[in-house]
Amino acid sequence: MNSPEENIVFASVQEPIRSDSRSENAEEKTKPKQPFFGFGIICSFTSTIMFTSSHLLAKMVTSVGAIELSGARCLVQFVFLLPYMTYNWFRHGVDIMHCRKTFLLLWIRGFLGLIASVMFYLCVERLPLGDAVTMLFSSIIFSYFFAFIILKERPTVLDIIFSIVIIAGVVLIAQPPFLFNSSLTYDSKRLYGTLFGALGACALGLVYVFIRKLGNRTHPTMNVFYFSFAGMVGSLTLTPLLGTFKLPCMHDVIYLLFVGLLSLSGQILVSNALKYEKTGTIMMIKSVQIVLGFIFQVTILKDFPSRLSIAGSCLVFISIIGIAVKKIFNEYSNRKTKNKRLNE
Repeated sequence: MNSPEENIVFASVQEPIRSDSRSENAEEKTKPKQPFFGFGIICSFTSTIMFTSSHLLAKMVTSVGAIELSGARCLVQFVFLLPYMTYNWFRHGVDIMHCRKTFLLLWIRGFLGLIASVMFYLCVERLPLGDAVTMLFSSIIFSYFFAFIILKERPTVLDIIFSIVIIAGVVLIAQPPFLFNSSLTYDSKRLYGTLFGALGACALGLVYVFIRKLGNRTHPTMNVFYFSFAGMVGSLTLTPLLGTFKLPCMHDVIYLLFVGLLSLSGQILVSNALKYEKTGTIMMIKSVQIVLGFIFQVTILKDFPSRLSIAGSCLVFISIIGIAVKKIFNEYSNRKTKNKRLNE
């Protein structure tokens, strides 16, 4: 989804919100010196533009379905990552296979990423670009839920409040007929698109949890590599079984190539940004994808959003900003407490 990914902190998408104090303290490690002032911010903002551009190109692909689209993206990423992974394997002794437990977690993470990616592209096919990008950010709700179930991390009251606001925003985007009982409002295509978006967000929330579970045992590129390989194999297996396999037209081949390249470049830039900037800062910048999604939708696709879609997206955007501000405040408070203890 990278990120939609699908997009993991490094593997396409944002880092899951950490609610426990141990995780907060872990982020207080000293950041390396930036090459120049604002380097991390520039990397993060550039990645945001790349991710949104990737979603736009995916929206413009018409000759293949979501599974082929996801498979093509994974193929491009795999081809470009393979030389780097091979070099690290032989030159630096980086273990690609790892132990059995880590190997299993990487494969589960890879196939969950494939599911999230396919669901997101199905959502993009049926919803306007701005709405689809907004649905992607609702994965935060599921990351809270699965982190509580699997990692035993309790969400705070503010986390729950922001999650409720995000759900309200998603409802405004979906416009279900039992709440908006009007023939002018009802649109089965929109409802299916929202359903696929919710399923993709759910899978992406699980991806975040598995990446957290992997922790520092693997290099960030390993997550992307396994996602790319699993996505490529899964897509090539599913399309013949479902009888949906078809080759893209030459026009779409270029789009598919850039979908993969932009997604991979965005992941690399996010990874670099996180070396120099706090997670809360990166989250705030990444949320600009929602705004860019609507700008691209209006200026390039000539598709003007409804008032309800704008209202729903605003609720999600405000909630993401609120979560990011909370994260920054927690980071500042932890740093202040730590410095106070050192001075005593």
